[in-house]
This record gives sequence, C-alpha cells and structure tokens, in this order.
Amino acid sequence: MSATTPGLQRERWRRILWILAVSAAIGASFGIFLGLTFGTVVTGRLLGSALIGAIQASLTAGGIVAFEILLLDSTALRWLRSAPFLVIVPAKTIVYSAIILAVQEAESGQHLASALFSGSFAQRELASSVPTITMTFSLAVTLAFVLTLQLAQLVGGRTLRNLVLGRYRRPREERRFFLFVDVVGSTALAERLGALGAHRFLSQVFAAVAEPIAAYRGEIYQYVGDEIVVTWDEREGIVDGRPLRCFFAMQAALAGRAELRGALHLGPVIAGEVGVQRRAIVYHGDVMNTASRLEQATRELGHRFIVSAEAVSALGAVPGVAFQDLGVLALRGRQSEIRAWAAQLA
Repeated sequence: MSATTPGLQRERWRRILWILAVSAAIGASFGIFLGLTFGTVVTGRLLGSALIGAIQASLTAGGIVAFEILLLDSTALRWLRSAPFLVIVPAKTIVYSAIILAVQEAESGQHLASALFSGSFAQRELASSVPTITMTFSLAVTLAFVLTLQLAQLVGGRTLRNLVLGRYRRPREERRFFLFVDVVGSTALAERLGALGAHRFLSQVFAAVAEPIAAYRGEIYQYVGDEIVVTWDEREGIVDGRPLRCFFAMQAALAGRAELRGALHLGPVIAGEVGVQRRAIVYHGDVMNTASRLEQATRELGHRFIVSAEAVSALGAVPGVAFQDLGVLALRGRQSEIRAWAAQLA
C-alpha cells in the first residue's frame, strides 16, 4: 500500500546526492591523510590521492545507497526491513563489506598507493599496506553508517540529530504545525480482525504513509493507537503548503484501502529533552490539544480534514487546495472557541 510521489522521488534523490557528496569529501580527506602520513608531500600527488579517494568513496557509497534505498524495497529483501536490530546490523555490514571489497578490487587498491609513492623498495613496501589501511577505514566508516541509520529509524532522523547536537537540552519555544491523522473505522476493524490482525493492518498503513511524510519533510512525533502525529516547524511547514499536501499524499498512498481523518493547527510549543534512562524530545502546549480536538470534530462535522484559521493564515493560498469556512467552533474540553476551515483538493 505505497505510492511513489514526485515529492518522494525528489527527497530520495536529495538524500542520495547528500550521501554521495559527504562520502566523496570523506574519501578525499582520507586520501590526503594517507599522502601526508606515508607519502612525499607533493601538491600534484596529494591532489591525485584526494581524487582517487573521492572516487573510491563515491563508488562504495553508491553501492550502499543502491542497496539501502532501492533494493531493500524489493520483495526479495523486504524481510530484512522487519528483522531484529541484532540481525540487521551484521547482515548489512556483511553486504556493505562485500561492496567495499568489490570497489577495492576494481580499483586494485594500488592506484591510491601509486599516487602516493614511487621509486625505492622501502617506498613500495610501505605502499603495499595502503589497501589494508583503506579497507579497515572503509569498514569502520560503514559500520558507523549502519548503526547511525538504524538508530535514526528507531527514533527518527531529526530526533537523533537533535539529541546528538543537544539542541533541546534547554527548553525552547517554537511555533510548530501539528497534523493529527486518524484511521477511519479502526475500532470496527479491530473487532472484525482481532487485535493481531488490526495491528498488522495499522502497521501496513503507517508504513505506506511514511513515504509521503518524508517527501514533505514532516517529522513523525508519535503514534497513538490508530493515530499518527506529524509536525513541522513553521519555517519549513509554510513551504508550498507542506502539511496540507502531506495529508492528501497520505490519502493517495493508501489507494483507497483505508480512509483518513485529519486536523492541522499551528501555534507555540515548548520543546525540550526529558527522561533519564530513555531520552526523548517532547512538545508541550495548547496547540497539540487543539489539533486533537479538531480531529475529533471531523466526526461530528462530516469533514475529513479540518484546518485551524491560524494554520490557514500562515500557509496562505495553496494551489490545488480549496477551503470551506466552517466559522467559529466550540471544541469539546476547550473553553475558548476557534475558527476553522475544511480543506480538500480542488
């Protein structure tokens, strides 16, 4: 139950190009390091070793990217995506090691050495150790890449980055969009399929909508039963109406196999790290409670997607999206009223 959207394709290519660029930079730096450590410091030779290091790293990264982003979606390898962490890491490390060896063999490992050394027997003996050093370095970088990627899938890429950088070690105020999305009829489905069947169904739904969420740069904040909460900071969310387009892309990704209800709101939250044994980044503020209440109101008002006036005002006119003014709504459990709009594809 997935669909590859143009936005998702752009996001994948952006990610691929970023990985290749970073890999090339690491490879070039490693080539220069070898030149400065073992070779004669000659500008032309250092540039040559940097170029060869960049090429080797790019070829290796290209093979890894092809496996990670393209081949893992194939039917034959889909089982690996749901394998335990202790299985995925060794399996991927073995595959990536084979890719490194293939690149090393293709490059013969000696091109980098020849760019660094020439002439004497002692220099040739020293040069013979370069392929081994290169292989060891490549394996270490690859293992770090695999672990980082798996951790990012466990906690979310942006969450992992923010935890590592300590962005929210001190609480800070942000203006954020929150998109609450609920699967229609999930309660009846659970009664019909049973708990295990309902879990499998929701797992498929969440897997399908993950792609459009990534395409529109959303951050999955949490899963709550049959509900998924997606967030954007205001600066990123206002670009081309991303939260709105994300919801409609999520619907399209399900291809009619499941129906969604959603609500979007924008407002200030306090973001910060909490926890000791398990660190997490959480958001506190009325904006999330209001978005949840708006999502509940879709059942009462008969609309599949409701957007608050604050979100509509920030997003402005979004081509291809039509709004219907719902007036001022009195939301359950909320003292103050809020103006809202129903959104649908034009």
